Amino acid sequence: MRNLLSIVALAAIAATMQPSAQTPHIVDMAGSRHILALWSDGTVTGMGDNRHGQLARPRTATLTFEPPAPIELPGKAIQVMASIDTSYAVLEDGTLWAWGLGASGELGVPLPKGVDARHTPTRVASLSNVVSVSAKEHEAMAVLADGTVRAWGKPPAILAKGRRVDLGIPEPFIVDGLADVVRVDSGSLHGVALTRDGRVLTWGRNHMAQLGLGQTSANEPPTMIPTLSDVTSVIRVGGAGVAVTRDGRVWTWGHNGQAGLGNGERADTMDPGQPTPQPVAGITDAVEVKAGSDLGRQIIVRRKNGTLIAWGNTDWGQLGTGGVAFQPRPTPITLKDVVGYWPFGIQTFARTGDGTMWFWGDNFTGLPLAGLKQNQRAPARVALERL
Repeated sequence: MRNLLSIVALAAIAATMQPSAQTPHIVDMAGSRHILALWSDGTVTGMGDNRHGQLARPRTATLTFEPPAPIELPGKAIQVMASIDTSYAVLEDGTLWAWGLGASGELGVPLPKGVDARHTPTRVASLSNVVSVSAKEHEAMAVLADGTVRAWGKPPAILAKGRRVDLGIPEPFIVDGLADVVRVDSGSLHGVALTRDGRVLTWGRNHMAQLGLGQTSANEPPTMIPTLSDVTSVIRVGGAGVAVTRDGRVWTWGHNGQAGLGNGERADTMDPGQPTPQPVAGITDAVEVKAGSDLGRQIIVRRKNGTLIAWGNTDWGQLGTGGVAFQPRPTPITLKDVVGYWPFGIQTFARTGDGTMWFWGDNFTGLPLAGLKQNQRAPARVALERL
């Protein structure tokens, strides 16, 4: 009996020592002037600009930073995405929900005459088995579980199969030439896709060599970049493209007007672009690359040791390297043990291994969240808690 009591007592002590349920933490963020935060429990919080209902609340008349508040969705989200004034969430059941501005078809459904926005999240009914969504400017694309891609809004005309892009396309359509895709980074002028076997396809305008195909041209349908393989992460921003390969190298191509090539230089507006991917000097341990929207145009690479290195546009401090205007050469960000980071708009957020959230960029966001009256040009702690 004594041994049995001892076992029971030890079990009770062990039970009290078990960690409590983990506090939800941010696993994904997206935005422009507004911000969406996805938490580890599948809930979503919105804050910032709400002039078009993109925070899933009745529209605000003027540009103000609305405080964080939960966004009601019918299930757990696995990804959030935002274009300039529109918001999206992919749920774990494979459905896609959209809200905010929809005047150019961004919501994936036609709106009644005279209505240009909707603040209530509504399912894009024609889509199922969605695994991810990309949105830039007034265009959106979704990757489905079978590797096919759908587009709507104002995509590059080369994809639209004769539809009037200038009017906006509210019904998602199949994008020909894209198969076995795992990720897209879309845009109204050009885009990029990554396939399961590490190939990269690009499409759209190519007058500045944005597509990395070895030459310039007016427009191109989805075409594989012949000199890239074994790619694990890829983005497009402004007129440039950036890819990370499995060996840890980073490759860039396209126009260098925003210092996006990471070669220490910045081109004039009319200079020709770099037509083929070239390696960025000094980086051999990259894990992934992310970039801000065409408004932010910052490029940030995470390295295997948990640090970040960045280049591109930093007018508002969104690179976090302490510089101003443009940073043409890859420059480290003074932050260690980064487990997640999210550049978008003209700001960037990151989370370190100890759970701390960090912010850098424009003071429209920095002032209400951290009391920063000036643009923040280096990482600053910011308190973000699930509501």
